[in-house]
Amino acid sequence: MSSENNWRIIRLAEFKRPDAPASTRVQQLFQHIRNLFPRVEERSDDEEQSDFPGYREFDLKPGADALDVAFDEWREDGDSGIKFLISPPFSGTANIVREWAVRHQWPSLTAPQEEQFCGIDVESWWREQSAKQWIIDDFAKYWQRRTDGLTFIRALLPKLLRGELGQGLVVCDSWSFAFLQRAWPVNLPNVYCFAAADEVLLRQVGIQAEDKKLKSLAARAFGNVGLALALWAVEQDSEHQLPSMPPDCRDETAFVLYTLLLHRGLAGESLQRLLPIITADQLDVQLLQLQQAKLISYEDNEWYVTVYGYLAVRDFLRSRGFFVDAF
Repeated sequence: MSSENNWRIIRLAEFKRPDAPASTRVQQLFQHIRNLFPRVEERSDDEEQSDFPGYREFDLKPGADALDVAFDEWREDGDSGIKFLISPPFSGTANIVREWAVRHQWPSLTAPQEEQFCGIDVESWWREQSAKQWIIDDFAKYWQRRTDGLTFIRALLPKLLRGELGQGLVVCDSWSFAFLQRAWPVNLPNVYCFAAADEVLLRQVGIQAEDKKLKSLAARAFGNVGLALALWAVEQDSEHQLPSMPPDCRDETAFVLYTLLLHRGLAGESLQRLLPIITADQLDVQLLQLQQAKLISYEDNEWYVTVYGYLAVRDFLRSRGFFVDAF
């Protein structure tokens, strides 16, 4: 295995997905059709009761090294202001940034409480944890998609951009970023991301296969390392296949899934407040159906879209006209 580090930080505008071979495009088309026309009998009772295979975690150090290459001069200068690092779901970007922050002793700021989203009191939130240099590891937890749920972040962003709160690196989920770009009238500067994974990087994180297979895997995963590892784990397990959308999914299903992706997971109570058009019993039914279909999971009192269901969920939302992320 090569000792060369293949992680790279690029400007968001430079991001490009890996090219998909013809065979991969056919596979993606088949999966799209399967998602649009699911069959009730696709899953057996045994499979519904079994867990998907675990997929190996990758070494965070090379990613943190890439952050050093990209941001060392900026960090050492200590200039006020921020940089955004956009994180596709399951990419591991936030974990890499936490590793990098520990390396340089940058604290991670704590997100405001949900009741603070409707206010503009940034000062009291900042006063309790002020630091010269810091990270925000999950910007999706700083707002909610409701009438007054953007008040705090609209007051926070100008202070961040003007450098009033010191120097920071902000990790923002790609779905959250796509929404904020349309909800806030000012373009966000200094936006970066990791370059899409190719076959060389996939081999570096531990997936051993021929180049053609890795090239196809990178394309299926949109260049997302974590997603590629999960897809590879399923491919190596003959007892499972990727989940698909349940039959008869309607607007309620789409709103639930979209809201979970926007906020990178939510507690049931918060999800209910954000979706008042769905009654509590309807929401319970939706969550149970999606959980049984392996599309969402319940962990640490929050609901999340699963890494194995992500492609089906993304495809479903796109087919219904929802604005998806750029990755």
